[in-house]
Order: sequence, then structure tokens, then C-alpha cells
Amino acid sequence: MKVDEKITLSNGDVYGLLLDSKIDNDNYFLAVLLKDGEEPTDKFKVLKEINRNGETFVSEEKDPLILQNLLEDYYDQAEDLD
Repeated sequence: MKVDEKITLSNGDVYGLLLDSKIDNDNYFLAVLLKDGEEPTDKFKVLKEINRNGETFVSEEKDPLILQNLLEDYYDQAEDLD
């Protein structure tokens, strides 16, 4: 998985990957729900990438420390663009 890719969850929702971060050797992504698979909404999730038996899966991460880490990275990158 890479930033700027779209992924479809098992429930059919399509998310755009905005930011990735490696925390404790795990890959996490800040993702935004896409309306009609294209337009960003105000709904976000933190997704953890899981690689098992050559396949890639995602699970929703609910740990607030992981979310805080990703948001700090996101704001740092946004400041770098200014």
C-alpha cells in the first residue's frame, strides 16, 4: 500500500490513503473516506497494514497513541509545505 492509493474495505467503502507512518515496525495509514470513490469526506480512519502469507490486509486501528502519532506527522508535513 502507498500514499495516494485508493483501497476498498470489505464493507465496500473506498478510502484514500493520505499519510503513512512506520511505528514499532508496523505500517499505519491515515485514510479518508471517499464519496462515490472520488470526493474526500470528513470521515477518517487509521488503518494498519497486515502482511500475511503473501497477502495484504488492513485493520482499523483504534489506539489513540497511534492516531496522535499520525496526526503529528501529518501536521509536520503540512508545515513543511508552507
